Amino acid sequence: MTDALTLQGKTLRLPVISPGAATLMQQLSDDTIPFDQLAAVIERFPTITARLIALANSAWAGSAREVTNLPDACTRLGFNVVRSTSIALIVSAPFNPNRCPLFSPVQYWRDSMLIAEAAFGLSSNQLPEPLCDQTMRTMGLLHNLGLLWLADSMPEETQAALTLTLEDSGISLSEALIRTCGFDYAVAAEALCTTWQLPDAITRVLAHQNDPHYRDDLWQGPELLRLSKAMIKQLGEATPDSLTPLENDALGISFSDLRAEYRRLEKLHPRINELASTLFLA
Repeated sequence: MTDALTLQGKTLRLPVISPGAATLMQQLSDDTIPFDQLAAVIERFPTITARLIALANSAWAGSAREVTNLPDACTRLGFNVVRSTSIALIVSAPFNPNRCPLFSPVQYWRDSMLIAEAAFGLSSNQLPEPLCDQTMRTMGLLHNLGLLWLADSMPEETQAALTLTLEDSGISLSEALIRTCGFDYAVAAEALCTTWQLPDAITRVLAHQNDPHYRDDLWQGPELLRLSKAMIKQLGEATPDSLTPLENDALGISFSDLRAEYRRLEKLHPRINELASTLFLA
């Protein structure tokens, strides 16, 4: 079932999210949810349950013992993988980005998972209450939700924007989408989150992630997302000189914090790349 939404004069196909998906994402972002309760929540979504069990039995999980139920699959995969994978699967389900040839689901989710890890790792107790580390992980996973929607609903314009970024490295994806679509992925994400009735904190942070001057409620969320994206952009190539400018006094993030998180992400990178390929390679 689909509907339509008009955004800045453009009519976009609006995929309908699964019933209960918003509640699932909110519960997956809860640091205090017990392990058995997490499995019980996910079991309401048979497709996700089946994919998690398959992932637990895949070469990626690296175990010879067969897993046949969700609690065992969650135990093998671990909280963070279960959370990230469940959100990725439920968000991607209603979209068909294959309409846009240059859109790569594997690259999209690999980058989203890495940014999610960075946002999680750089979170601190200085963030306001709605922005706990697991919520920031969710923000990272969803930061580019607007691009996923545009690749599905405005494939020709999105293809043109991706082509622009390939031809000119000085053009950001946000700028390219504004040229070809009339608005960027942050504007699209805000509209989609509002329509899907996702929590206000998610909507607000995704809407302002490209505005470095935003200082209203929950400004720390967009600021941390921008920092996480900048770090992942340098992954594999960063030097002390390139990481130093990312220090953020407002968020209380020092160079030593950045260096430690960068090293953690370097170690995670191959495994996350394999995970994205396992889940989304056509």
